[in-house]
Amino acid sequence: MEQPSRIRRDLAYIQGLLEGNQTLKDKPEGNVFTRLVHLLDEMAEEHEQMQIRLSELEEYVEAVDEDLNELEVLMYEDEEEWEDEDIGFWKVACPDCQGSVLVDEEFFEKESDVDVLCPHCDTVLTVSDEGDVAEKGKRARTMEEESMDLKGH
Repeated sequence: MEQPSRIRRDLAYIQGLLEGNQTLKDKPEGNVFTRLVHLLDEMAEEHEQMQIRLSELEEYVEAVDEDLNELEVLMYEDEEEWEDEDIGFWKVACPDCQGSVLVDEEFFEKESDVDVLCPHCDTVLTVSDEGDVAEKGKRARTMEEESMDLKGH
């Protein structure tokens, strides 16, 4: 069985003093003290319940933290495996916005120069199979995109 807290022991001591003091029983001050002790007893109960909930939450957070650490280890192991493999994409930088653009190597099987669209700034880039990048210009906007801009602004 769990040992009573210091607050509980002190409250029990004060309750004993109040019950043993015959002069306060019939006075209004005695009723006030008795009511205060009952309130403190309720507060002590709430405090104990909060301590229990806090310890349960701490255990839960520790378990989640351990699971997250295991997941991070697994993810970084997978990432290291992918770094060593040739995944079939070329990573080139857009000369207009400096954003990264991935180009599938399969495109170069049919042609030596491939036009790709920068996903960041909509610039059309010509990428050669030697890795050279040339800016071709901005992509023409569709009527749907134009109408979306008008509605949004």
